Amino acid sequence: MDRTDQERDFAGVARFAAVLATVPAVSDVLLGLAQCAADAVAVRSTGVSLVRGGELHPAGMLDRMAAEVGRVQAEARCGPCAEALRTARPVTVPDLARDAARWPGYGERVLGLGVAATASLPLHSKGKALGTLGLYHTAPRPWPAADLRRVRVLTDMAVAYLALAADRDHQRRVADQLRHALDSRVVIEQAKGMLAAERRIPTGEAFELLRGYARHHRARLRDTAEAVVEEGLRP
Repeated sequence: MDRTDQERDFAGVARFAAVLATVPAVSDVLLGLAQCAADAVAVRSTGVSLVRGGELHPAGMLDRMAAEVGRVQAEARCGPCAEALRTARPVTVPDLARDAARWPGYGERVLGLGVAATASLPLHSKGKALGTLGLYHTAPRPWPAADLRRVRVLTDMAVAYLALAADRDHQRRVADQLRHALDSRVVIEQAKGMLAAERRIPTGEAFELLRGYARHHRARLRDTAEAVVEEGLRP
């Protein structure tokens, strides 16, 4: 690798790292990946597709060309990106005109959009297929290993960020659920205590009053307890 290649690699990584440092939304990560990948290997267009319902769907398209290619691929359910996703390996097409028949319903239509060469890289995390990154150019061109390596570094960064974001979302949901459960328990205990003290009954019997009222009125137990504590409801 010569100095120019090293500088290009560093510049692409630094640019995408700057995007990720802003803690962007997933849509911004995908667009950032598409833009940085296009710059890294000097292609006309790029696009990220994600798996939903077992199929690839356009998610982060750099421009109209990428969006149209993504739409064609989703309709045809075949193409280089679909193959890359299935095999978990990059699929390179230096001259699409020669390989158009390889993907019926995709090749000729994409040629008609002005795409002459394409390369597709899978996005995987812990063995799970997340999607693909497609590279599109308007003239036949080779896809040297150095170019694929540059793009792979960027896709690995994106996948790692998305995995961390998913973990954060999961942890946030769990924390919210635990907090909700704790809040519910607190207000239920308050309501039980109030009913038990007012009626001079055991707390277990007070709880049965709460639960019976909630069931009869098809209300949540927490809502019933809050009504007892805050609104003066008495079952």
